[in-house]
Amino acid sequence: MKKGLFERITFIIIGILWLYFSFFHCFDDDEFQHCHNAFLIWNGLTPYKDFFEHHLPLYHIFFSPLFISGSHYWTIFLFRIISLLCSFWTFSLIYRYLKKNYDSSVAVISLILLAFVPMYLIKMTEARPESIAVMFFTIATMNIISENKNSFISGLFSGLMCCFSQKYFFPWIGLFGANIIITGRKNIKPFIAGSFIALVPLLLYLFLKGIVPEFINSTIITNFKWKYRFSPAGYLYEMFITAGFLVACGISGIIGEFFIEKNKKMALSLLCLLTGCFLGIFIVPVPYRQIFLPVFIVTTIASGWTIHKISGIVQQKKLKILSGIILIFCAISSAITSISKEFQQTNFSDINKMKKIDSISPDTTFFDGRCLLYYRMHTGYYGFMHHELLQMLDPEKYSHHIIESLKKNNFPVVIYDYRVKEMPSQIQDFIQKHYCLASEPDIYLPGVNIDRSQLTGGKTDFDIFVSGWYRIYFRGENLLIDGTQVRDNTQIFLQAGNHIAETDGFVEQVTMILEGRK
Repeated sequence: MKKGLFERITFIIIGILWLYFSFFHCFDDDEFQHCHNAFLIWNGLTPYKDFFEHHLPLYHIFFSPLFISGSHYWTIFLFRIISLLCSFWTFSLIYRYLKKNYDSSVAVISLILLAFVPMYLIKMTEARPESIAVMFFTIATMNIISENKNSFISGLFSGLMCCFSQKYFFPWIGLFGANIIITGRKNIKPFIAGSFIALVPLLLYLFLKGIVPEFINSTIITNFKWKYRFSPAGYLYEMFITAGFLVACGISGIIGEFFIEKNKKMALSLLCLLTGCFLGIFIVPVPYRQIFLPVFIVTTIASGWTIHKISGIVQQKKLKILSGIILIFCAISSAITSISKEFQQTNFSDINKMKKIDSISPDTTFFDGRCLLYYRMHTGYYGFMHHELLQMLDPEKYSHHIIESLKKNNFPVVIYDYRVKEMPSQIQDFIQKHYCLASEPDIYLPGVNIDRSQLTGGKTDFDIFVSGWYRIYFRGENLLIDGTQVRDNTQIFLQAGNHIAETDGFVEQVTMILEGRK
């Protein structure tokens, strides 16, 4: 195999895989929420004050101009492209470091191990701030362990990392400790100064918007009061099953370098970084996959030593290449199995649903639990809702707020997703009473259902809450609405208010669904 050919083939395969996941893998609900917050800020709303948020807003502020072309369902892919570019830059930094300190084959093998970690692949190609935070973590790490060290720059990128994702405070502690180990105590002040400078844009935004109290309540007090917790054991198991070889190589690399006198500080700094990463996993109350991402950066960097020693065992070039390919295949076989299953999880259904709602109820607000229509205005203060947040809210107050907001917004389209089904019964009862299923599986529009039992006397009254054109569906004989005969599957205009349905024969279930607002 010609020199460099293996590297080029590897980069092409990794590029194709990561591009596929960026454009076709299913959406995580967090992506809709992050993109929606950027949309709201672009449209002049203020976080914490005008809408609920419990993350730091820098990601949403910085990338809100991605909505400059308007409100489109495909804008989420622009956010994913940003994540992809950050991921590729992270790959580039690690590759150059390992190639410089070992050789290109070690760098390529380490990148393959990282690129095929399922949770790293999935989370780093999603529209979320963690991909940018991980890039900043990598830049800070490289600056600490490389020859041209600058504690201020390390602190600056460490601070930016936390500004994009506050859950990475514990990796910040690891970076702070690693910087002290490598550069000494004299560089504590420059590191802290750099971290503080990174906070200045965020602090200026909060003060200029006058939302410091709301910010503190939403991002600090709310997160400290978080009631829902779960053990990291499940994701730790997933990590060791799909990335066990990479983690083992990283840990053994740290141990191996520790016994080389000139590399002892390097080993201690990497150990400090890894400790900070694992502290986050065990202390953060909800340790989802994204909290694991910095671990893979540290173990990939540290794995260089182990992979270099393993590759040194075989001297003959062709045999070394063959043994390297076999080693890689065995190391990522479990990961490939896991990734192959992910190919079945596409974003087609969500995209089709967005298009469907845009066609049947365009340019209106919406209500759901996932924030699927992230590029449109939501109903109420809460743009999204999940069981973790519900545990912290008064169900009566929340239900009253949502119901009043639905009324105030003239009964917008409702996506009756799995999160709405977890909401208090008052909200669900209100939807069932005032809405009808407009399209499968869970798109609801204002409407009325009249059961045949209500027409046993030949006449019943019903209320219309939104003036507009309604599609009438029924089976049976003559049906009159306000004295005018109607046919099945016809459209009539109904004014908001009370109306009368009559029949002089048998009529099956009558359904009236809003198709056009006045």
